[in-house]
Parts: sequence; structure tokens; C-alpha cells
Amino acid sequence: MSAKANYFKLGVFILAGFGLALGAVLLLGASRLLEKKVIIETYLDQSVQGIDIGSKVKYRGVPIGTVRKVSFTKNHYAQQAKGLQHSYVLLELELTAVPFGEMTPDTIQDDLPKEVRHGLRSRLTAQGVTGTSYLEIDYLDAERYPALPIDWEPKNPYLPSAPSAFAQIVNSAEEVFSELERINFTKIAGGVEQLIDSLERKVGDLPLATLGTNAVSLLAEVRDSNRQLRNLLERPEIGTSLKDLSAAVANLRRTTELPGLTNSVVRLERTLGRLEGLLAGKDDAVESSLENLRSLTENLRELSENAKRFPAQVLFGEPPKPLRNP
Repeated sequence: MSAKANYFKLGVFILAGFGLALGAVLLLGASRLLEKKVIIETYLDQSVQGIDIGSKVKYRGVPIGTVRKVSFTKNHYAQQAKGLQHSYVLLELELTAVPFGEMTPDTIQDDLPKEVRHGLRSRLTAQGVTGTSYLEIDYLDAERYPALPIDWEPKNPYLPSAPSAFAQIVNSAEEVFSELERINFTKIAGGVEQLIDSLERKVGDLPLATLGTNAVSLLAEVRDSNRQLRNLLERPEIGTSLKDLSAAVANLRRTTELPGLTNSVVRLERTLGRLEGLLAGKDDAVESSLENLRSLTENLRELSENAKRFPAQVLFGEPPKPLRNP
């Protein structure tokens, strides 16, 4: 009887533990089921290697959801697409939080386009060297990363994407290689060879022997001129002339510094100033005086001519009257 009671207690304990575990699972599952989730979609025009259903979605490194579906836009919007034939990779994201601006799960349909205009983008990001990736959501330059062109109406709120850093590196490398392929290196090498040949011909045509002879002659003339100039400067009369010139300059400087010369210059300036003051405003008087002086000069000239012709007139008065013929 004791053994049966122990088995009963053990069974009750096991059933109670199982019930508690099941209740905890149901409680946690119910909390997740009651948690409000938001579904948005984004399109990528690149390989999504490393992304699968269940991959993390992060906002500035903080997990905010997971990838719900990986597909192609052609499979969902083929009938709505009018002229766009290109198919993008479609990712449906299940977000448990929307920490973008002031939006909430209830207002994301209206507020998400505003944040997109401010630069909110999704971007594929590699996670270390494991080969796995996650989807990063962050604010970027809206003008540098414009939204992909689409001609259909997305079923869920649409978040544009930006190329990943690795994709940008690959695209830049491809552009560089494309530019290098367009360069005609063979033509450039041929042009360089022609230039070298032309230079060799020009150098070969130069009269190097004549140029060398002329250069030697020019150097000899320069040496001769230098020697003659040195001999000229070494003459004693050149040194004496330079000393005399230096002494003359010193004497001239001392003469200009004499106080008497300075006083004379000052007195001359004063005299000229007085003369200008006397003549200022008396132009008519000066002209009248000059006119009288001119008249006096003419009278003196006539008097001297009469004295030469009739000396007696100067001493005795008027000349005698001429005799009348009988």
C-alpha cells in the first residue's frame, strides 16, 4: 500500500510539472501572439546571398524584426507592372517595433512615406565572415540613394532600399574596368614609339659637332672677356677714380647738409612767396607798366635815331627850315 501511494505521488508530481511547463509555453506563446506586428516590404536590385526566411532585421544594430518572405516582384506584381520588365528581389519584413520618427504600428501606412523622404532606407549588411547577412534599416542620403523605379502599387507599406557597401565596391570596380577597356593602350604605345623615333631623328639631324665647336669658342671668348675685365679692375687708376668719386659724393652730401645752404633755400622760398603775393591780383597793372615800358623804349629808339641824323636838333632844338628857291 505504501508503494502504491509513492507511485501516485510521483505521477501527480510529473503531471503537475508537465502542466506548469505547458502553461509557461502557452503563456509565452500567447504573449507573442498578442504582440502587434507590422508587415512592410522592400525591393533590392542585387544578390541577397546570406538572407533567408527568419534573418534578422535591425535598426542601427538593434533587432526589430525578421524576414518573413523572400521572393521576386515579378511573382506578385506581374499583372500590375505596365512597362517595367526588370524584376527585383522582394523581401517581406515582420517588425515587432517601429522606432522611426514618431510613427506607431497604427500610423505606419501614413508616416512611413515621410520618413522615406528623410532618407530611411533598408540595406543588406554582411555579418562577419560567416557568410550570413541581415537587413539593416537606417537613415541615409535620400538624394544619393533614390528609390528604385516601380510602376505598381505595393500591397504593404513600402520601404526603399540602398545598395550594400560590397555591391558599391563591386560596381565601382566594374566601372573602372569598363573605362580601362575603352582605353586603346595599343594606339597609345604606338604613338609613344613614333614620338621616340621622331626625337631620335631630330637629335640625329642636329649638327652636334658644329654646336660643340661653337660652344667651345663661346666659352673661350667668355674667359677672355672675364680676364680683360679683371685686368681693367686691377689697374691702380680705377681704384683712385673710385676713391675720388666716393670723396666727391661725400663732399656733396656735406655741402647739402650745410645750414647756410638750407637758410638760403628758405629765404629764396620766402622771396618767391612775397613776389607771388605782390603780383597776385595785379595783372592789369603789370600789363600797363609793360606797355608804358614798351612805349618808352620806342621813344628812346626814335631819339637815338634823330641824334644820329640831326645832332644839332638834340642840342639846339628844332632843325632849321629849308630855304625857298627864288
